[in-house]
Amino acid sequence: MLRRFFAYYRPWRGLFILDFCCAVLSGLLELGFPMAVKLFVDELLPTEQWLLILAATAGLLAIYVVNTGLMAVVVYWGHMLGINIETEMRRKSFDHLQKLSFRFYDNHKTGHLIARVTKDLEEIGEVAHHGPEDLFIAIMTFIGAFALMFLVNPQLALITAAIVPLVAWVTSRYGARMTRNWQALYGRVGDFNVRIEENVGGMRVVQAFANEDHERNLFARDNASYRKTKLDAYRIMAASTSLSYMSMRLIQLVVMIAGSYLVLRGELSSGGFVGFLLLVNVFFRPIDKINSVIETYPKGIAGFRRYAALLDTEPDIADRPGAFDAPTLRGDISYRDVTFGYSGERPVLKNIDLDIAAGQTIAFVGPSGAGKTTLCSLLPRFYEVDSGAITIDGLDIRDMTLASLRGQIGIVQQDVFLFGGTIRENIAYGRPGASQAE
Repeated sequence: MLRRFFAYYRPWRGLFILDFCCAVLSGLLELGFPMAVKLFVDELLPTEQWLLILAATAGLLAIYVVNTGLMAVVVYWGHMLGINIETEMRRKSFDHLQKLSFRFYDNHKTGHLIARVTKDLEEIGEVAHHGPEDLFIAIMTFIGAFALMFLVNPQLALITAAIVPLVAWVTSRYGARMTRNWQALYGRVGDFNVRIEENVGGMRVVQAFANEDHERNLFARDNASYRKTKLDAYRIMAASTSLSYMSMRLIQLVVMIAGSYLVLRGELSSGGFVGFLLLVNVFFRPIDKINSVIETYPKGIAGFRRYAALLDTEPDIADRPGAFDAPTLRGDISYRDVTFGYSGERPVLKNIDLDIAAGQTIAFVGPSGAGKTTLCSLLPRFYEVDSGAITIDGLDIRDMTLASLRGQIGIVQQDVFLFGGTIRENIAYGRPGASQAE
């Protein structure tokens, strides 16, 4: 799955390199600051040369200005990288939805599908920007800070490193739980969207039956489930963050006591002590980043799994290999021994034989559920027949491309649906480029 995820970086390789390099350089400059403070206290202050002190301060200011520019690049261009990947994923998912058949939409709720194209992809975009970059910078800073601490004082460095196993345990313990929780949360968001979409779309029916209280109760149930799942996520996050914070503060206190002891014994300089305390903050800063990754990574991974599952859904109706564009059709329609069912257990139509001549007007009459709409839906291949064949002018409709077949069939749907836009755009939906006269 990771290989599939990182494949989306390929078109934006240059942007990724720019963002990544600026983030690495900014991290290295952050590592250098505590060592600069150590030299400032131990080497410059004893000289009492103000010009040299001011020159060193100006040099540090210049480094800060450069680092500020690097951080601006990381924030803006890094987020552009995430947005570009998110936009491409949204295009792919929307394009894939256009290929899926009526059967797919019969089995999936609209609200869940909307969540996959909106909320899921927003979280993926955040991980695309922060995930690999933050993880690498965290590891680099972690190792670099420890090496510098070891250079300043090996004893204090080993004392500080003693906390690492505890932090690793906290990270591994809560990371998996967060992933499972955010997957459940996305399901709740889908239920939320379904409830709102059904209520707003069916408001005339709701009010006609005076069922407003019933709808409120259904919404309250979904709302409460969403709230509970989200509170579970924040409880896990609070435990992880609190344990990490307490671990860092305890080690800082231990370092202060041990460092003071070494300074009093003359085994550590004052500048080294100050620099080491600053390095401790730098050393544990990656843990904050790792906690941030723990928060965003499960959301992104849960979203990407749902996105991948959507793309992996194969259309059950597609052009056959070698399918041809339908010629101009006269309209002689034949159903030959056609059997069809929405599920394999119970056929709706069985062994249907029917001939309709070009230009002939036919009306299917029968009770609700008799199969009238189903019979018509098979002609444009909204559903695929289980057995038998349908031909137009002697050509099997499965041998024609879907676009060329449906382009020659006029349809007035049983349920009226109006798209956002003007009345003219809705009338011309079958031929968007139609002139005013047409």
